[in-house]
Formats: sequence, structure tokens, C-alpha cells
Amino acid sequence: MRNFWSILGAYLAAWAIFFVYSATVGRRLTRLEEEFRRLKDRAGRQG
Repeated sequence: MRNFWSILGAYLAAWAIFFVYSATVGRRLTRLEEEFRRLKDRAGRQG
């Protein structure tokens, strides 16, 4: 039974790391899209 709790803890830790990483990448992607949109609008006004 002791191995079960260790495996469960490792499994939950892995999923937690995965979700934190996914949220971080999603946030960075959103910022990148906003920056791209801003640069595209600026280039459209100049050209």
C-alpha cells in the first residue's frame, strides 16, 4: 500500500507540473498574439 501512495503522489505532481506549464505557455502565447496584432496595426497605418 505504501507504493501506491508514492506512485499516486508522483502522478499528481506530474499532472500539476503539466498544468502549470500549459497555463504559462498559454499566457505567453496570448501576449505574443497581442504584440503581433499591435505591430500589424502599426504597420498598416504606416503603409
